[in-house]
Amino acid sequence: MAIGTSKIGVLGGRAAVPGGSTTFNAPGTFTEPDISKVNIVGRGGTGNAGGSGNSGNQGNGGAGGTGGTATQFVFCACAPAPCCLQGRYVADNYCGANTGGGRGTGGTGNSGAGNSGSSGNPGSAGNTGTVSTAISQTFPAGAGGNGGTGGTGGSGGNAGGGGNNGQSYFGGNPVPPSCGGPSRVQLGNGGSGGSTGGASGNAGSPSASGSGGGGSGATNSGSGTSGGSPGGGNGGASNNAGSPVPSGNGAAGGNANASAAGGGGGAGARRNASPAFAAGGGGAGGGRGSTGNAGNAGNPGSAANPSTVNCVAVNPGGAFPVTVGSGGQVVISWNTQ
Repeated sequence: MAIGTSKIGVLGGRAAVPGGSTTFNAPGTFTEPDISKVNIVGRGGTGNAGGSGNSGNQGNGGAGGTGGTATQFVFCACAPAPCCLQGRYVADNYCGANTGGGRGTGGTGNSGAGNSGSSGNPGSAGNTGTVSTAISQTFPAGAGGNGGTGGTGGSGGNAGGGGNNGQSYFGGNPVPPSCGGPSRVQLGNGGSGGSTGGASGNAGSPSASGSGGGGSGATNSGSGTSGGSPGGGNGGASNNAGSPVPSGNGAAGGNANASAAGGGGGAGARRNASPAFAAGGGGAGGGRGSTGNAGNAGNPGSAANPSTVNCVAVNPGGAFPVTVGSGGQVVISWNTQ
């Protein structure tokens, strides 16, 4: 028998079927020629990409500012015992005898953490790709990609500025026979609102101490003494009761009711005694926390590794369905038979 001649060709019968191959990049049907064995190289579909990470959480709101104090200073012109401060300004209206009242303390702002928000959770891993099949053979798919990392949390809101202190002075040179005499008043200004969205505190006035500014809500800014929505604390109310206004400490700012909202600023103190008064400025509202950053995209899935199966028996002239996962491939080949 001549070299390269098939047995069928020598003995007679059907003509030899030359070697060949068929490639499937998508599902189809393999209709074989008149052969009995094939070789198959295949791989499943590429794995799916991982999910994106979740966004970071909003930062916490800032604290409200503290209201300014109110202090009266009296020139001590007299020196009865136990007064040893002749020729000096002293606080609390003490000039040989305490005539009542005391320095007022500014209202405290609501505590607000002002910390950054926590990071978002990672995204879910992608699913494994779809396997490919042909002539009772299965070819594995690629692994899914890892999920993306979560976004970083937003920065915390800034605290509201404190109100300026109010002061008043009366008496002085030329030394009068008593502690009365010329007076001068320094009213406290309100604090600046915390970023973002805290309302500024109000300045003290001749008739009242300064009220506190409203804290920013988690979404909307504070306005005047009202906290923004949702959750911003209200500013402390000013001391403006009647005339003469009594001495008193400033009212505290309101609590925030949402973690990202700012606290309300405290009101300034009021100090009232004839012939001069003092009024502190209101503390400002705290700002809201910043929105968290977006999560990162997931990683792409892995391509499948090809595998080979040789000498797969087939029925001559048969038709076989072939499934191919997305991104996969199946190659069916045969030698001359």
